[in-house]
Amino acid sequence: MLNKVSVIMPVYGGERYLSNAIDSVLSQTHHNLELIIVNDNSPDRSDEIVRQYFYDPRVIYLRNTKNQGVAASRNNALRQATGSYITFLDQDDIWLPNKLKIQIAAFGKHPELGLIHSDLALIDQNGVLLPQYQCRNESHFDNPRASIQIGFVFNQIFISNDIQPLTSMIPRGIFEEVGQFNEDLPGVDDYELWLRIARFYPIGQIQTILGYWRKHETQQSTQGYKMLILRLKAIDSVFRADPGAVALINRQDYVRRMHALNCGVANHYLYNIGDYRQAIPHFFRAIKLKPLDINTLFKLAYCCLPEGIRKPLRWVKNKRNIGFH
Repeated sequence: MLNKVSVIMPVYGGERYLSNAIDSVLSQTHHNLELIIVNDNSPDRSDEIVRQYFYDPRVIYLRNTKNQGVAASRNNALRQATGSYITFLDQDDIWLPNKLKIQIAAFGKHPELGLIHSDLALIDQNGVLLPQYQCRNESHFDNPRASIQIGFVFNQIFISNDIQPLTSMIPRGIFEEVGQFNEDLPGVDDYELWLRIARFYPIGQIQTILGYWRKHETQQSTQGYKMLILRLKAIDSVFRADPGAVALINRQDYVRRMHALNCGVANHYLYNIGDYRQAIPHFFRAIKLKPLDINTLFKLAYCCLPEGIRKPLRWVKNKRNIGFH
């Protein structure tokens, strides 16, 4: 059907917020949608909560026989989706009522876009806007007259990702061209997909808040060094599959970003884990990008030393506070 939207919602341990998320989908002013909920073998009351919405024929319920993760759950739903457009909402986030209507209208004006997203606001565990958003007036939220910023933003996404799944909308045909979510990249599978889309298509950002992103301690995106390692893995995955994509990156930006990522990952292995073998290749990559980085050269040399030499150096470090583990 014309302008039908498939909404994909993976669910695991989501009983506290799940009803709010589902309600925000079913109350959209754009009614032509299907909500595909994927229960990722959740151990809580999520199944009971979802079943309360079976009165609405737009709700499609899938259940994984074992826990597969968010990316696999999204891919399972994608294989069932029948909409012209694909959107995503996590179990703890919320849409504003005109989210789909505004984005469908934007695609009507700009069918060349590979992805449209929007601004968002952060809420706490109780659904209260964080202070930095409380001063915004009504025109900043759910505004059908908001402008849209369009561009080829592969370089910008490479540097820093500001696209969240809850505000995104993607034509279904895009997935047939670039593929689905990479299930080997939990937590950054969306980022890696955005890179693949932005490689070939312009991206549009609607300048109004269309969703609320709930911040709480259990989110994977708060797991610091693990996410740093995965971001580097995601970028490497894109460039391995499509070496020509590197040419789209400004050289200075490439060096700065890849040096910082590799140093961050190497420092994690060095300081937090004490795994020198894992740290060495990342320090090597960082040095190739910035050969005159003396601090990184020093750390690389330290990691390459035999343990019998590192041990007295650690004693010196403790006495003089030199920067190695």
